[in-house]
Formats: sequence, C-alpha cells, structure tokens
Amino acid sequence: MKETIKPFKKIAIFDILSGENSEIICSDKSKIAAQVTKWVNRAISNGADSCYIRLYEANRENIDIIIENLSYKGLQIILPFSLNYKSSLVSAFHFREKDQIKMPEAKSNSILFGKSCHSLKSLKEAEDEGLDYVFFSPIFATPTHPEAKGIGLDMLTKACKSTQMKVFALGGINENNYQKCLDAGASGIAAISMFKK
Repeated sequence: MKETIKPFKKIAIFDILSGENSEIICSDKSKIAAQVTKWVNRAISNGADSCYIRLYEANRENIDIIIENLSYKGLQIILPFSLNYKSSLVSAFHFREKDQIKMPEAKSNSILFGKSCHSLKSLKEAEDEGLDYVFFSPIFATPTHPEAKGIGLDMLTKACKSTQMKVFALGGINENNYQKCLDAGASGIAAISMFKK
C-alpha cells in the first residue's frame, strides 16, 4: 500500500444486510448516529482497524453522519466508488467486480482503490486496471451469501502469490479461521459477524 495510508489489516463491513443496521435508512439523524456509534464501538472492541461502508444507495446526508461517527474513533474508511463521495476522511474507494472501472486521471497518494474479486481472472483484471488491493471471496461459506460455495484457503494462497496487490480475505471469516487466511498470504481480512459480537 502507499506509504501515506495507514495499512488496513482487519476491515469491519458496515452494511444493512447485517440486519441491525437497517435503521440507518431513515431520516432521524440521532437514530443513525446512535446506531453507528454502537456498531463502531463493538467493531473496535473486536479488533477492527478500518471499515468498509458497504452502502450503495445511501444519500449524502446519511453518509456524512456515518463517516462523522466512524472517523472520530480513528478507523480508516473505505467507501463504494459509486457513491461519488469526496472527503478527506475517506482512505479508499471500492469497486464491485462487475463495475466499470473509471480511475481518476491522477491517482492521489492519499487514496487507495480496490475491487471485489471472486476468481483469479478477475484478480488479474484488477491488477491490469491499476488497483491497489482486492477483496477476494468467498473464502468460506457465509450466511450473507448462502448460495456461494467457499473457494477455500488453497485458492486464497494462489491469489496472494499471483499478484503484487494487497489481497484481503472475505467470506465466512471469523475469530477461529482468520489467522489461517493470514498464514495463506492474505494482507488482512474483511468480515461482518466477526466484528459485531
């Protein structure tokens, strides 16, 4: 990763799919702030050093409240690129695997760009597109996407050995298996349930 960015290692994913965060899609600012504060305190107590706000439809006002309540805790913040949100508090922008990659003409040294990948082919495309990191998934079966079979640690090892980019393991990661992902070569992990206990 670029020297001006504090490295990510344990990325907590904040989204409404995890159920308890569904209240953020409302107009009550104090309710949103309370929900985010509760979530971030739990994530940090479980070891998170960064946060991916996986919200593709959130409005600017809600994102402002979410980021404000996350950033005061010192978490690195990752946002979907599609939100077109500009802030000095954001450390990275993230693309989905099927997104058309539109990289800025001049990449800033203070912002990283990443992508979700589900195959070695997709990972190679991400590297060719000049991205800094990938989320490689699903490593294990996950309740968030029950239809997707885990690709396993061997495939994670192949992915890590095939690229110079940072590879973050995602999918079914928990406190019992995350070290296996690091041992397989991952630069870090991203998870939902691991950080909300």
